[in-house]
Amino acid sequence: MKRPTLLLLVLMTFASTASAEVSEQPLFGPKQYDVKERYGVENRYQETFSVADGVYLIKMQNGAKLPERSEYIEFTVNDQKLLKNDSYGYPFISCVVKLRKENAFELVLKDARPSGDKRPKLPSRFVVLSVTPLSLKLPDGVYGVLSWGKLQDIAGLLQKIKAPEALSLAVAALNLNNDTTARAEAVRKLSGRKDSNARDLFAFLYSDVMLNPDVKGEAALALGALGDKESVPHLMNGLLDSEEKVRTGSARALSFYSEEDTREPLTKMIQKVDAMRIKPLIQAVSDSGWKPVGALIVLAESSDPLVANTAIKLLGPTRDPKATESLLKHLKEPGKSDRRAIITALGASKDARAIEPLSRIAGDPAARKGVEAELAEAFASLGDQKTAPLIEDMIKNAPEREVRIKLRKAYRKLTGKGYKS
Repeated sequence: MKRPTLLLLVLMTFASTASAEVSEQPLFGPKQYDVKERYGVENRYQETFSVADGVYLIKMQNGAKLPERSEYIEFTVNDQKLLKNDSYGYPFISCVVKLRKENAFELVLKDARPSGDKRPKLPSRFVVLSVTPLSLKLPDGVYGVLSWGKLQDIAGLLQKIKAPEALSLAVAALNLNNDTTARAEAVRKLSGRKDSNARDLFAFLYSDVMLNPDVKGEAALALGALGDKESVPHLMNGLLDSEEKVRTGSARALSFYSEEDTREPLTKMIQKVDAMRIKPLIQAVSDSGWKPVGALIVLAESSDPLVANTAIKLLGPTRDPKATESLLKHLKEPGKSDRRAIITALGASKDARAIEPLSRIAGDPAARKGVEAELAEAFASLGDQKTAPLIEDMIKNAPEREVRIKLRKAYRKLTGKGYKS
């Protein structure tokens, strides 16, 4: 029987029906608390309520839609601070907490403080709070979810994790009561246990659009460390994430896989990437140490200039001898490839074999026309002091002020001193 894909497993886990959502009769509330005082002023609400001793679910709905969410929330129950004075992006927050017969809570809501004297018109903001019996098997903690049904999904994910220490780490990773550092550390430690039962939890965290990038980056690494091939397409999509830490974490996770496992999804990803996301993508791969050289060499031969140039730019930071050989070939016969991309990539390669062919171009006024800045920056990256006179000559003859500024900057980077005419 064919093994289900990671995505299918996650979807199966999340496939809770509407009737399974938490819908117990409230013992307190639902009651709405409005952000009446605006522009950073605290709105402090204090309430008491009675229940039988036991563990309960305190449900908080942060607005009915995104603009209605309180920008900062602080929540304390019986002197136990469950939410610190912080921004919580989740529309639903679930506090699983032990209560006594007589209980008191304090809820503090406020807007972000505007800069300067600006007082823009603000939408109404509010939080709806209720207390219900706990019908799910969930450890004490504070869980942020995109819908109440997702709370049952979290319960299912945690039930898969059998080892007590691993379960404790999983809860710590999910718990909004912990700061970002503690949550990221919990994911890192849980990953170190190599517990395959935690895979779906890592996938859940990685797919959470509200999750802090530090924690999400650790979730990416955890998926990579487990080595499941079905995680590769999802990690590949993470290379295009808007957050740098998620992109870098995804690239590092992909470095755990063989090039055979990543070649096809990498090809598909580069073929669909747009020009605006190329630079962040290159930076992520460069910072991660991931070197899918074989696939990039093939992609650099693409008839699509955007695909070819993206692959060329990615080849340089790998600093692989085969990558340099490919780049030198393209330098000699660029075809539709951008010469600037090839020169920059050769500089990033740190390979001394690039110095001589680049020097020939720099020494020829006709050949270097239009790529003077890229040549100088490549020489600065390669670090050979013998190329300093070539930069000097280009500075003297550069027709545009913007180019001269770049040339002077490269000269200082190479020589450690400013250019003097």
